[in-house]
Amino acid sequence: MFLKNSWYVAGWSNEIQRSLTQRWIIGEPLVLYRTQAGKVVALTDRCPHRRAALSKGNLIGDTVQCGYHGVTLDCSGACVAIPGQQQIPPSMKVRTYPVVEKWQWIWVWMGDPEAADESLIPDFRYNSEPGWVSTGGCIDVKANYQLLTDNLLDLTHETYVHTRTIGTNEIVETPMTQRVEGNEVHVQRIIKNAPPPPLFSRVRKLEGNIDRWQVIRFQPPASVTIDARAYPAGTDDLERGLRWFSVNTITPVDARTSKYYWTITRCFAQDDAEVTKTIHDSIYTTFMEDVEVLEAQQIMIDTDDSMKAEVGVRADGGSVAARRIVEKLVKQQSTALAS
Repeated sequence: MFLKNSWYVAGWSNEIQRSLTQRWIIGEPLVLYRTQAGKVVALTDRCPHRRAALSKGNLIGDTVQCGYHGVTLDCSGACVAIPGQQQIPPSMKVRTYPVVEKWQWIWVWMGDPEAADESLIPDFRYNSEPGWVSTGGCIDVKANYQLLTDNLLDLTHETYVHTRTIGTNEIVETPMTQRVEGNEVHVQRIIKNAPPPPLFSRVRKLEGNIDRWQVIRFQPPASVTIDARAYPAGTDDLERGLRWFSVNTITPVDARTSKYYWTITRCFAQDDAEVTKTIHDSIYTTFMEDVEVLEAQQIMIDTDDSMKAEVGVRADGGSVAARRIVEKLVKQQSTALAS
């Protein structure tokens, strides 16, 4: 169940250079590269001649030459040369995709090009905002993208999965609130007068109990921002506290594989490289704990022939709402394509 009329991250800005890079997005193969002027191009990675992977070919100037028989395509996807013949069939072309470079990432619109709207790219401004510093990465996950958004919208799992970094008993003991605004889901949990998790203590040397905020925003199909804050208990003193944004967007490769792009962007200790490294390494460890759970979960889903429905709990509210929004948008997409 994929939403085509949407922006998906195809890579970090510094990943796409003057070479051919293959990406699979929602089951479709793409080849990406930068022109000599620095513009990012995304084409279908399938030669119209014999369906060889164009990404295995050569970048010549701003054109892509298929490495199998030498068919050459320009930035628009049109064929400009066929070895051994002058005539070029009108159908000798591939699709080109709208591309926007924003918030340190390369975004590709996978649906109707006429519907591509840059304003629909999630607001991840803190990845590039002055006064904030970010660190991040990309993790390949052998699981459906919605298992990742489920995970990010229900943070009660932190109590059990992430005891070494960001988990505490108080998370699961504190109720959350949830609301739906249009096509967005907002989940919030405020934990009062509780011990700080290990990572918070390491990077901010917090002493005594804290008030901890988890403010989550889901934007379809698979982007989740978590505004994480911690203050000395009973205060809103950010000078002695902590605030960062956990910025997450998942690109489905296919129904059972995803690329998980993430950053942690903070407004404290901006020039402290050691803090940056500690946060990066700890959060990477945290996310790899999630990956272990989710990949095992995907196997259990794939091998379950019982067709028995899952049994929901109260903490599922945010993830269920997000799935319903995506399902609604996919149905609208299918109706529009059928008409």
